[in-house]
Amino acid sequence: MILHEGFDYPFSRLDPHGDHIDPPSVAIYETVVVKGPDGKAHPALADRWDISEDKLTWRFHIREGLRFHSGDPCDAPAILRALEGLRWGFHGGRQLWYWDAVDKVSAADPQTLVFTLHHPHIRLPSLLWGTHTAIYNEARRAADPDGSGYTFADGTGPFRMVNHSDDKVVAERWSGYPASLAGFLGASPGPGALVDRIEWTKLLEPAERVAALERGELDCIHGPDYEDVARLEADDRFRVVRFSQASNAYLGLNWDRTDLGFDDVRVRRAIASAIDRDALVQKAVLGYGKGTWGPISPDGEFYDPVVEKGRRCDPAGAAATLDEAGWTLGDDGIRIKDGVRLAFECVIQDDTIHKRIAEGLRDQLRAVGVLLELKPVLSFKGFYETVLAGPASFINKWLWQDPVDAAIGFTASWGSPRPNWQHASIPELDDAYRRWLRSETDDDLQTAATSIQLICADQLPYIPLLVPQDVYVHRVGVHGWDPAQAILYPFYQRVTIEP
Repeated sequence: MILHEGFDYPFSRLDPHGDHIDPPSVAIYETVVVKGPDGKAHPALADRWDISEDKLTWRFHIREGLRFHSGDPCDAPAILRALEGLRWGFHGGRQLWYWDAVDKVSAADPQTLVFTLHHPHIRLPSLLWGTHTAIYNEARRAADPDGSGYTFADGTGPFRMVNHSDDKVVAERWSGYPASLAGFLGASPGPGALVDRIEWTKLLEPAERVAALERGELDCIHGPDYEDVARLEADDRFRVVRFSQASNAYLGLNWDRTDLGFDDVRVRRAIASAIDRDALVQKAVLGYGKGTWGPISPDGEFYDPVVEKGRRCDPAGAAATLDEAGWTLGDDGIRIKDGVRLAFECVIQDDTIHKRIAEGLRDQLRAVGVLLELKPVLSFKGFYETVLAGPASFINKWLWQDPVDAAIGFTASWGSPRPNWQHASIPELDDAYRRWLRSETDDDLQTAATSIQLICADQLPYIPLLVPQDVYVHRVGVHGWDPAQAILYPFYQRVTIEP
């Protein structure tokens, strides 16, 4: 049986070192542990683990007999080589921030992987279930680094890559997938036959994906046009799954642009209060979403509603604050200070939702004398490269299964990339992130997360806008393709199709 899935972006390199992770990665690569729909760590390549009394040593037992698709053994030393490659090779020599609590990793024997920490860190599993630590065959990649993710992808997952292009990825079920992993997350096969081939097809426009689904050309899609959701929910041929996306759409302002006042917290707060988030949610996602004042989704893990307290849309107050900061209205309605107009380039991704968000934001800020000049960029890679070049502003929407870890990457002064896209440095925020990374209990995590949300909302030139709903649709004859808020993409181990 073939599963036909529609995807909403050009496909990235199918390699854990790549710029972006797409659904085929979940079918082809696996992780040491996996985050389940309950948000907790479950066995994957490791079938069990234990923690020392001082909480500084974690020992993971790797399942016996594991192999990569190529047939090479996937034991603890092989997994260690992959992890070390990702730890030090992902961002040009600066380890990914997930690793900051880790001192060293070693293979005590062929089946035991040992993590020694600088300090206790209850969230270590989030390092090991993340897509940026998907296990691959480092020896094979080292032999052909340019081909990895394009001509081959040597993972351990239930499917192996057959073909990769920007427009389509094809994978076939791997006959060597071990029986020990067949009951993935305790799932049992549904009715019908197990999928033995998956074809992911790029369809950039939501209407295209919906039309292909309704014509029977696709079995499942992500991201229909919100205009079609109610109709699809009423159609007994389909099942619609929707929930608040583990994401955050935000406006980033370049802290280095002192000529535009982006280092002045009054300008940041004025822009934030000028935005009618409810209206933006209606315009951009037709009400299928929520406005945000902090970096975590209102329905997400560790969200604290205290971040909303005292914050509201107040264009008149925003105008007064800009006046106070010296930005007065010019003859053309755009604010000006010291001969500089508050008009600036805003880089966005060239897709339907990002453009709707950007256009709605542009119209709202224009009303208070701030002019966004939108610059769409088509691909993920092109967008990242453009933002790294340091434009005045950008609109980004990250998608990550661990929201605080995502916030570290995009806002900490010592995170990555370079050191953050806003070029901002707020010691108080960095301290809150360090408390998060040193947390020993869930209460410690929540305390740190609350501080992070408040500091971001008050001080950072990172202005949250909204979190859309994630919408997935599949034919009723598809079973085991189960999207969940806690995980990035559905798993494929137990997907079945009824004819």
